[in-house]
Amino acid sequence: MRILNLYIARKLLFTTLAATGVLTFVMIAGSLYRLFDLLSRGVSPASLVSLLLLLVPIALKFTLPFSVLCAVILVFSRLSADNEITAMRATGTGLWQIVTPALLLGILLSVFCAWLQLDLAPRCRWKLDMIKDSEGARTPLALIEPGRPVSLPGYIIYTSSRDQNRLYDLRVYVMGKDHRLAQDITARYGDVRVNEDLQIIEFLLHDAQVSAADPAAPRESARQQRAAGKTMFLPVDYGDQLNRKDVTRRGKYQDTSGLIGLIQVYSDLGWEKEIGQLRMELHKRLSMSLSPFAFILIGIPFGIRTRRSEAAVGMVLSLILATIFYAFLIAADELKNRYQVTGEILVWLPNLLYQVGGLWALYRLAKH
Repeated sequence: MRILNLYIARKLLFTTLAATGVLTFVMIAGSLYRLFDLLSRGVSPASLVSLLLLLVPIALKFTLPFSVLCAVILVFSRLSADNEITAMRATGTGLWQIVTPALLLGILLSVFCAWLQLDLAPRCRWKLDMIKDSEGARTPLALIEPGRPVSLPGYIIYTSSRDQNRLYDLRVYVMGKDHRLAQDITARYGDVRVNEDLQIIEFLLHDAQVSAADPAAPRESARQQRAAGKTMFLPVDYGDQLNRKDVTRRGKYQDTSGLIGLIQVYSDLGWEKEIGQLRMELHKRLSMSLSPFAFILIGIPFGIRTRRSEAAVGMVLSLILATIFYAFLIAADELKNRYQVTGEILVWLPNLLYQVGGLWALYRLAKH
């Protein structure tokens, strides 16, 4: 019996690790290109390595439960297709004894996911943003990425393409104190450099045109003042925003103790809306922590019933089951945000359905 359990455990563990590695790499692959691009813009290699390492626990929150589901369906469908489960049961081994390694693996991974969801991943997200802020203050030009608007204090900057320190099809929106658009500056291209002592980005714009709101016009008026010039110098202060560090963390950055502490503080202040958001965040993390065990319970009967050795079938089944599970979490968020209703029950519903349904299906299979 011990040899049989070790045989199934090795298969499950190897398949889970392989699926986790592949899925995690796929999930962070999109960030790898941007990280190497930042390296070419002056961001230190040490910071990029730190960013990459911090991305892994964040990705594991999602890839590990899905990998467990894939592994269980693939392993048990293969055992069923090769009649190994039939042979085991013919020797007098009960179905519950056969699936014991999977259930133990589910418990261990749920404990690990609880630590990941409740403690490690939120702290990694906080450190990730802190490193981005500090690197932005040290190398602000690395923040300017073609095709994406960049927000700096009082400015929104957009460029279609970039060649080193030259930006093409440059557009700068200057925002007023009332957060309304004060100036719209366009240029065919602009040369940019950083004055690190003053923490200013200096733009030398070529073929520039400026559209500014007429200060004498009524607030509702669309009257504009326009000007053009061959060259134009524009200093942009980036220090105030990029050097500012928040003294408090938002809910998604808090670990469990931080969330509970914030709930207590907001309770004393009577902030019911904020309390509801924090409770929803806590319930989602707890539900996701138990998802490996729920996936294993529902995945085992699906794998045995499928009796197919093809990996594609197992992947499709895993994708369907995982999509249903995560759809409940998304629906709970939408209900909470749109209608201000309690969504905690909806967050726990897929866990309850998968665990109860999986136990019932295993009970039926054990009787046959």
